[in-house]
Amino acid sequence: GQLGNMINPGAPGFCYTFYPTKDGPRLNDDGRRSRPLIGIAGDCAEAAYILRPIDGERDNNAIHPDESTKYALMCDIDCGATVGSIGVSYDDFSFVEQQSGYAKIYIPCFEKDKVLVFAMGSVDNDEKNDDDDDGW
Repeated sequence: GQLGNMINPGAPGFCYTFYPTKDGPRLNDDGRRSRPLIGIAGDCAEAAYILRPIDGERDNNAIHPDESTKYALMCDIDCGATVGSIGVSYDDFSFVEQQSGYAKIYIPCFEKDKVLVFAMGSVDNDEKNDDDDDGW
């Protein structure tokens, strides 16, 4: 399990970098390439985690004030079973209605004989989004 914001000491499993769409990185307003999302298989934490890059004020007290290393937890997926590893694909999943070209995240829950599937997508312009307009 978890203690505060710490992941189980037997975890994490493998880490994977990926972009929300199959188009890969895009150019930010300042001309830099966007950074990828990070998927982490929590393994014996029985969870998976998706981290997103954040931009913010430089922490002058940090040992290595490198802006490219700042990430925040985007979602914590409690599986209740061993995860081990995760998979990412950009192909459409089954024949259900979905936005093509977005990442599909596959998370195995071994003891439950299930694979959870999550799809990324764009936000409808009519919906209020309190986050920056970064597509996540």
